[in-house]
Amino acid sequence: MSRRPSTRDSNLSWDENREAFQDRGHRHARKPPRRRSVAALLSENQTDYKVEEHVKFDDPGLQELFERGLILELLWELKSGKEATVYVVEGKEGLAAAKLYIDSRVRSFKNDSLYRGSRFIDDKRLQKAIELRSNTGIGAQNVLWVQEEFGQMHALQNAGVPVPRPIALTEAGNVILMEFIGDENGAAPRLSDAKLSKTVAEEAFRQSVHNMGLILGAGRVHGDYSTFNILWWQERCIVIDFPQVVLVQENPSANMILERDVAGLCRSFGHFGLRPDPVETLKQVRRVAREVQIAKPSEELALVL
Repeated sequence: MSRRPSTRDSNLSWDENREAFQDRGHRHARKPPRRRSVAALLSENQTDYKVEEHVKFDDPGLQELFERGLILELLWELKSGKEATVYVVEGKEGLAAAKLYIDSRVRSFKNDSLYRGSRFIDDKRLQKAIELRSNTGIGAQNVLWVQEEFGQMHALQNAGVPVPRPIALTEAGNVILMEFIGDENGAAPRLSDAKLSKTVAEEAFRQSVHNMGLILGAGRVHGDYSTFNILWWQERCIVIDFPQVVLVQENPSANMILERDVAGLCRSFGHFGLRPDPVETLKQVRRVAREVQIAKPSEELALVL
């Protein structure tokens, strides 16, 4: 009998490890076909997709959320990518999104050390393990990325940035439960997929620039800011995806990453026929950040403001 690859097998090829970690995230998830609405599932009474008391998830994070009563039903798969798979679930307070991270060996971040520069690890052996890409180091890095996103979501929400409300982080360190942006008919589209008139797109760009300024005013740079990481819901821009956020005060590359984010935002809005000037846009972002910082001036932030 053939043996299923283990997520701890260090002798497997990269492709075999990728398959194993993706398989871990999807096995027994009891998900219906993608792009099925919650309303359709309920009307058809497809109880096969409900999470019953005896269900055991292969993934420890999903199992933990179920046992804590935070997941009542797993409704459908929203998105499956190189960094994570996102499921729409029925939670204690309604619809929520469960983001299940995939191991860092199969993520698309090509230079995550650029972002880790602002993260201090108070354990030299662990830091060495991460640098050597050992199994221990990879496991630790996975947890750090998930914790980072959860922490940044809290910080940005407290700073007034429109983000999905973080609900829970699993002890297993691989799943974040957050507010679902959308309704029973489906998820809010990314700006990159939204069909907007030029006038509405101009408003979306204004909001996107303002939100970037709020992030900078909170001493942070998103690190991957474009229409691909902004949702459009009820005439509002909602910022998503935060594991690569850098702290201005601690990361020497923050100014470069900020300029890159601004250029990426301007370029991605070309989809709507807009041609914003990156130089002027960067001035607007810094202007918003300065307004935020008036009550609490920061010498370090002066480097980018």
